[in-house]
Amino acid sequence: MLRRSKVLLLAGILLLTASGILVWKNVVLSAPSPGSRLPVSVEKSRNRSSNPSQATPAQEGPAVRSRTAQENNDVETISGWLADESVTPEVAAEKLWGMASDPARSVVVRDEALTHALNLTDDETFRSKAIPLLGKRGLWPDAMGEKILDDLYNRPGDLKISGSLALFQNSTGDLHDNVRTLLVFELGGPGADPEEMSDSEVIRLASERVK
Repeated sequence: MLRRSKVLLLAGILLLTASGILVWKNVVLSAPSPGSRLPVSVEKSRNRSSNPSQATPAQEGPAVRSRTAQENNDVETISGWLADESVTPEVAAEKLWGMASDPARSVVVRDEALTHALNLTDDETFRSKAIPLLGKRGLWPDAMGEKILDDLYNRPGDLKISGSLALFQNSTGDLHDNVRTLLVFELGGPGADPEEMSDSEVIRLASERVK
C-alpha cells in the first residue's frame, strides 16, 4: 500500500513538472522578439474627431442648407392659407398654384406649394388653372415635374392626355421619357401604335384627342 502511494506521488510530481514546462514554452514563443512591433487592434475608419473640419470626406453627407428668411416667410404664408377656414380649398389651390409657378420663388418654396396645390385641386380646377401652367417651357424642374406626373396618373383619362401633353412638350431627359410613357399608354387603341411614333406624331395624335 505504501509503495503504491509513493508511485502515485511520483507520477503526480512528473505531471506537474511537464505542465510547467509546456506553460513556460508557450510564454517564450508568444513573447515579441527584440525590435518587433506589438500587435495593434484594428480601429474603425470613422473619424471620431468632434471637429467637423477634421472629418474625412467619406464621412460627410450631402450638404443640407437651412431655409432663408424669405423661404421661411413663404412657407408660413402657405401654412396660413391651409389653416385659414375662411379660405376655400378652391381659393387656396389657386394661391398655391400661383406660388408653385412663380420662378422668382426658390425651388424649396415652389415644391412645398405644389405638394399642397395638387392635394387641393379638383379635376375642374386642374383643367382650368393647372394645365395652362404645365405648358410653360422651362418652368418645372424635373423633381416637380415628376410630382405632377404622379398626380396625372390619378386624374381622368382626358386630363391624363391634356396634362401629360402640356408637360411632354416642355420637358427633357428622364422626365420627358416618363411623361411619354403615360401619354403613349393613354393614346393606345385599335389601329394605333404610338410606341412606334416619333415625338411629333405623338403630340399630333394627343392634340387631336383633346380637341
